[in-house]
Amino acid sequence: MQILKYEKIEATFKPWNKRYLEVAKHLIDFISTKDFEVIHIGSTSFMVGGKGIIDLSILYQNKNLDRAVNYIKSLGFQDQISENPFPKERPRKDGIVFFKNNKYIIHLHVIEKNSEEHKKQVKYKEYMLSNSKAREEYEKTKLDILNQGITNQEVYGKGKSPFIKSILSKIDI
Repeated sequence: MQILKYEKIEATFKPWNKRYLEVAKHLIDFISTKDFEVIHIGSTSFMVGGKGIIDLSILYQNKNLDRAVNYIKSLGFQDQISENPFPKERPRKDGIVFFKNNKYIIHLHVIEKNSEEHKKQVKYKEYMLSNSKAREEYEKTKLDILNQGITNQEVYGKGKSPFIKSILSKIDI
């Protein structure tokens, strides 16, 4: 796989597609090493429509954050383009891949394995996969944000935050 130059897009709604799982699996196989596990997180991992961006987390151990960042940058992932990027101690790197003639935007989160953030991601995904009503509510939340004319990714993300926090408050971590 080749990681191409990232393009920031406006928020839109794309129905969930099983192809997201296939793309994520190929990326996980491409990125994973004996030192770095990669997991599929976010809406595309639990069958919820949205922007169609595939979120992954690369998990590092033993304080190897810099090594993880250098590794994924060597694969072609780039620094996040944002008005308010993730902090250096919890970065996100971005890229684009073509898979079966379709373009997919990738957000790769760099997370310490077994950290609270990692546990939240796993538990949130498990909850969403097991709760079809929550998935429907999340899609409705996203559509409501877009129906307000909000297409800026950062503003859209902030609009989703209360829903995500409400789910996380129900989960034992």
